[in-house]
This record gives sequence, structure tokens and C-alpha cells, in this order.
Amino acid sequence: MRLTGLNFDEIPRLDVPLRFYLTAPFFAVVVSLLLIWQGDYIWLGRWMPASLAITHLVAIGMMAMIMIGSLFQIMPVLCGAPIKIPPLPLILMQAGLIFGTLALSAGFFGWPTFGGSFLLLALSLGYFIVSLLRVLIFKAAGQQTRMPIMLAAIALGFVLLAGLLLLAGYLWGYYPVPGKNLTHLHAGTGIFGWVLLLIMAVSFQVIPMFHVTPEFPRYWRIALPVMLVIGLVSIVVATLVQVSFYFSSALIAGVGILYSIIGLSRLRARKRKLPDVVVSYWQWAYSCLILGCLLMIAMPIIPLPLQGKAEVFIALTIGMGFVLGVIQGMLLKIVPFLISLHLQPIAMANPNAMMLLPDHYSLISRKQMKIQFWLYLLGMVSIVVSLCYPPATASIGLVMLLNWLWIGYNILTASSMFYNVRKQMLAS
Repeated sequence: MRLTGLNFDEIPRLDVPLRFYLTAPFFAVVVSLLLIWQGDYIWLGRWMPASLAITHLVAIGMMAMIMIGSLFQIMPVLCGAPIKIPPLPLILMQAGLIFGTLALSAGFFGWPTFGGSFLLLALSLGYFIVSLLRVLIFKAAGQQTRMPIMLAAIALGFVLLAGLLLLAGYLWGYYPVPGKNLTHLHAGTGIFGWVLLLIMAVSFQVIPMFHVTPEFPRYWRIALPVMLVIGLVSIVVATLVQVSFYFSSALIAGVGILYSIIGLSRLRARKRKLPDVVVSYWQWAYSCLILGCLLMIAMPIIPLPLQGKAEVFIALTIGMGFVLGVIQGMLLKIVPFLISLHLQPIAMANPNAMMLLPDHYSLISRKQMKIQFWLYLLGMVSIVVSLCYPPATASIGLVMLLNWLWIGYNILTASSMFYNVRKQMLAS
């Protein structure tokens, strides 16, 4: 991995990403309780109030929260340019995301909160998108990483715009295009634009760095994002001219499968063959993405009465299996990496403190990692069991609750060790 102009003075305080990371388990608890409460109602279709609320709590409260927190650290390391948001606006931005997401989810259950969510999410997400794009356009280097992240940020802008238009339809009854088409655009651009493009950009760098694999071939680092953008643009066109989304979805699904196969081949070729929980996370996450994308392509041959249930299963497989799987695995690498990164300047300034520098497995032990991974796998099993036997759906919520409480515990214990070690290093 090539670090682009790394400057320790440009790295944000550790509490900046950690505050976003520690917010995600809170939303996971809310999602878990909803899954336990609503149970098999979610299998009636993705248009059910519970399904919509859970989708947005996961997408914004968990996925986006962790991805935004990571971008504050990724940008100085990979692109040599930090996202500079002053402390008070940063607190207000995160508060807007938290309360805007909660208000949005409450609105799906009939609470009169859509107006508040419209304002809070427009301001908070809009502010972050503008701040990120300003850095990417005017200051960032590292073209191979900069362009995919910029495309992901633009996709997030489309996700926000489509979401605000849908909220405007709820509030004032106006849709510029049919609401269902706009919903497809909103969902597709969110999961395959903002999320998948960003995961691609990061994986091209961190998989070779963390797992000692061959680099992704340059032509795939260019071709995969380009093909994905072509598919996303075709969804926009299909929305405007009101034609079928199937061929656009099939193209995007094909890119997802191709990316997964290439990623799995990189991991198989890794030089360090020692067991690694994070490698297992990547392998299972890629497998879930392949399964979800294959089902997307096969949707026309699925019997019509089962298509609603299939859509929910695809969402759970890609969302919880792929996206949250990658996020869980990356947290096990990123949190110790960030702690070491923030302790290194102290150690370099004072050689006596070097002996106190903790290794990654003392911050989050192998046992802690394995417990987290097995809870993730148990969650995947509960999804399959619930598909076959919907009354068991509450088990998804129960396992998710345990999984994310454990993730919160792992982050908190590592953070506590950081502050203790930092105090000892400064004292030495």
C-alpha cells in the first residue's frame, strides 16, 4: 500500500472516528429490538413500515456512521488531505445524523417526524458531502484512491437527493417521477454507489496492506468502478424515462460478482497463510455479495408470490452479510491501527516510551475477535433459518444484539487501553 503524504499533524484526534464507531452499536440495539418486536412481519415485503425503518437505521445509523468516521482517518492516510470540520460543527453534524435517522424511522410508524428528519438529514449529510467533495477536488492526492472515493461521495449526494424527494412526497404529495422508481434509485445508488464504491476503493489498498496479498491489477482497479458507475447511470436514466430497472440491476449485480471473485482470488494468494479472523470476514462477506447478486439476476424466474420475501432476503444478505461483515472485520484492523498510529509520534519523540507501544492483539485479543466473528456467522445462520421458518425472525435481532454489544465492548476496551498507555508514555 502506498501512503500518500502521511503527516501526523494532519491526522484527526482519535475521538473523532471513535465517536462515530461507538454510535453504531446504539443503533444496532434499536434495530435488534425492532427485529425482536416485529418478528416475521419484515418478510411481508420491503415496503412494510418495520422493513423501511430497519433499513434506514442500519444504512445511516450503522453503515454510514462507521464509514463517515473511517473517512476522517482514511483521507489523510490514503489521500494526504484531512477532512477539516471544526469541533462544534462536527458535534452538530453527528447529532443531526443521529436524531434525523431516529425521526425518519419513527415516521415510518406514523409519527409526525418526517419534517424534522428532512431538515436534520439534509443539513448534516449535505454538510458532510460538501466538506468531503471540497477536500477531494482541491486537496487530495493518490489518484487510484481519490477517484473511487469521489465517485462514492457523488453517489451519496444522489442518495440524499432521492431520499429528500421521497420525503417531500410524503410531506407535500409531490414526486418528480413515480415514487417507486425513485425508491429503486435511492436504494440502488445507496448500496451499490455510496457503499460498494467506497468499499472497493478501500479494499484495493487495505487488503494488500493488512493481509500481504498481491495488489489488485491496475486494470481492475479502474474497470470495476467504471462499470459500476455505468450501471448506476443507467439506473438514473431508467428512472427518468420510466423503463424497467432489471438490466441495470443485472449489470450492477454482475460487477458485484466479478469484484467478489477478484477479491477472493487476492485473499487466496496471500503470502501470510496464518489463520486470520479478518480474512474470514472478507471471504464470508464476498460470498454473501455473490449470493445476493445472483438472486438479483434470477429475480424474474422467482415465482411472483415469493419475490417480496426474496427482496428482503437479498437486502439482509447484502446488507448484513456483505456490508456489515466487511465493516465488522475492518473495525478489528482499523481500531488497533489507529491507536498505534496515534501513539507512534509519542514513541518516536521519546525512545523510552517505545517499549510501552501495544501490539494489535493486546488491544483486541484473538479470543475477542473469534467471539465477534462467530456471532456474525450465527447471525447469517439465523437469517437463513428465518427465511425458511419466519416465526424464528426474532432470533436475527437477538444475535445482532449480542454481536454489536460485543463490538462496542471491543472498541471501548481498546480505547481505554489507548488512554492508559498514552498516559504512561507521556509520564515516561
